[in-house]
Amino acid sequence: MTNKKQTYLFIGFSLLCTLAFAYPYLIKDFLPLEHDTLFHLSRIEGLAQSFKDGELIARIYPYKNLSFGYASPLFYSDFFLIIPAILYNLGLGIASCYKLVILVSTFLSCYFAMRLVFKITNHHYAPYIAGVLYLFNNYRISDVYVRGALGEVMGFIFLPIVLLGIYYVLYDNHKHWKYLVIGFGGLALTHNITFVLACILFIFFILFRLKFLLQNKNRFISILKAATITFLLTAFFTLPMLEQLKSQEMYLNYYTSSSSLTASTLPIWKYFVNTTVFGFGSNDMSKELSMLLNVGYFLMIVPLYYLFKKKKDNPFIMHCTFIGYLLLLLPIDLLPWKYFYMFSLIQFPWRLLMISSLCLMIPASLIPFEFKFNKQITAITVITLLLFEGLWHIQPVLNRDFGITSKTQYSELLDGSIVDPFYSAHYVRVELAGADYLPVNSPDFRQIQAVITDINSNPVSASSSRKGTTLSFNYLTPNQTYILPVTSYKGYQVYSIDPENDTLTKVPTYQADNSFVAFDANDSSSYVLKYVPTFIQYSSLFISCITLLGIILFKLKRTVTKK
Repeated sequence: MTNKKQTYLFIGFSLLCTLAFAYPYLIKDFLPLEHDTLFHLSRIEGLAQSFKDGELIARIYPYKNLSFGYASPLFYSDFFLIIPAILYNLGLGIASCYKLVILVSTFLSCYFAMRLVFKITNHHYAPYIAGVLYLFNNYRISDVYVRGALGEVMGFIFLPIVLLGIYYVLYDNHKHWKYLVIGFGGLALTHNITFVLACILFIFFILFRLKFLLQNKNRFISILKAATITFLLTAFFTLPMLEQLKSQEMYLNYYTSSSSLTASTLPIWKYFVNTTVFGFGSNDMSKELSMLLNVGYFLMIVPLYYLFKKKKDNPFIMHCTFIGYLLLLLPIDLLPWKYFYMFSLIQFPWRLLMISSLCLMIPASLIPFEFKFNKQITAITVITLLLFEGLWHIQPVLNRDFGITSKTQYSELLDGSIVDPFYSAHYVRVELAGADYLPVNSPDFRQIQAVITDINSNPVSASSSRKGTTLSFNYLTPNQTYILPVTSYKGYQVYSIDPENDTLTKVPTYQADNSFVAFDANDSSSYVLKYVPTFIQYSSLFISCITLLGIILFKLKRTVTKK
């Protein structure tokens, strides 16, 4: 079979699996609002609004949280939401934009999973089983339909690419290190925690191959090349993120603790629940309320055969199996996770199941062909059974009645007609979710007015106008300190305006006790607050652009040379 024909078959099968997986979205004009759905809808709308304001690179969403602003793009990359945001501005409903991301993510996840297995095994039937296992495993179904974890869902696209890169640099042709760049780079711009999980996965494989790696200098050099290029390409996001995290304490610092790890371990019975439940993941909840957090019976049981197989001719698959089972068992509540505070960044130990499903997918897709049956019939039978089980798990989604349609306006999510925009929070929870990136001293936004105040929190009389991250105001008494109704992030700067020369002069700007922007007024009567990209933001963007340009020129030169 030619590579071209194989590609077409993979594309066609991925499309069919996508239609099957997303059928609740396709047959019904309805988007259920699950754990994090509202937050990701807010990200799409926020990016779209930034484009309207002329901000090509959004760093602050100024209209979020009652227009006090929220800097989620600085911490949670919206790079792969650019197209949905553009479509939203062109008139596509917010629910449809979200569904589109799920559809594309599902298609690409299936395709790259199939590519991974084919590249490693050169097997013509196993990739199809792998694609179904990867899409329809219980953990991913919960990610999409129970948690609404759009970042993780997009992360599923790049994990097979990361694993393929690991395979090449540690087991095969190390010159194909570009897959590490694509995979890790995509994860860095998709979901920070999945990026960390992929790094942990890479460390496990390095430990397995450490002796071999130390004896092969070229492989080590290939890894360094991949790491360097990945860092340079994604510097425009990662370096400003680190700068902001270092600039002040945020709620994120308190959420990532060893106590949260302990609270989200898995009791043994959760490994054997096989019914989709729209609940939460705490380990003290009942079976009737606890969401499905396992990879499914097929992935848990079938790869065991590989461990007891006499002839293990592929060390990579063997290592995948060991790592898959290790990560499968690590979230169990029998382990003392309270001492593993160094892993608090992943928030929930059960996130390891995401990587476990990736690793176990490979041996699980091969085991059915270990027996002397017709391979084509075996593939069709296994795929059919897996599809039916997966569709059975997804079917309860059709009964969800809390959600929105393609005609729902974003404003309806904020006016209380669908859901309380705060629901037991002191900020607009429908837009900020856990408010990870709010400064810790933020006030109760429900109780304050979005007005300029003096140092004693007394409202002052001043006219103002706003566009995006720019706030213009005047008629303030000079030589006093004022607090602006804008959440402070590094980069905000107040200027006094000289109306005669039309020039701007910096005035002392800092963070008030309530985490808003404060400044000391001078003799001017007019001022403007602007978000000014920091030196690190400018320089890192330059580095990433130059790196990308260099790669493009290198590829062009190589292509011309070959011709």
